[in-house]
Amino acid sequence: MNSMKPVQLAHADLWLSDHYLRLGLESIFATMTFDSPSLRYVFFTEKHYADVLAHRYDLNQHRLILLTEGYLYNFLTDIPLHRLSARATVSEIEAFIAAITYGKGRESVAEKCVRFTARERLLIDLIKDGKKMAEMGAYFNVHTKTVYQIRQTVIRKMGCSGMIDFLQTLRSDVFSNWLVENHRVH
Repeated sequence: MNSMKPVQLAHADLWLSDHYLRLGLESIFATMTFDSPSLRYVFFTEKHYADVLAHRYDLNQHRLILLTEGYLYNFLTDIPLHRLSARATVSEIEAFIAAITYGKGRESVAEKCVRFTARERLLIDLIKDGKKMAEMGAYFNVHTKTVYQIRQTVIRKMGCSGMIDFLQTLRSDVFSNWLVENHRVH
């Protein structure tokens, strides 16, 4: 956890380390008008996910928006949240805020919690350690094609769009923290 405090605006909390992104959102919020003064928006990146969770926002009064670099982090199911590209244009951000304000934009909540089997969890560790597919096959005492199938199942469960997305997600802090919290090895 970064133990950072958010930048608080009239209608938003910004949990952002990126100075330019924060300035851009500040300028957008300075020019927008809001019908509901009690509704607040919480913008954050995956680096501050734990901080936002620890803050315990009232989800009736706050809309949580995860700014992503293209990765959807479908395994994050602790709280309902919206996802928006950190590279969205000003007009896209304004339209997005309007949509979630009036209930047209739905939070993305996974239908079920992502759980890995012991073998899938071990495969993730082996991939993170840089093992080759043949080495993993020998470790599991299965054919290499079976290792590929297990990996595809993990990629699908995580909601990754492909191998590049999968590998980048594996390296992210938010995934590592989530994996430790949700998949304790006994």
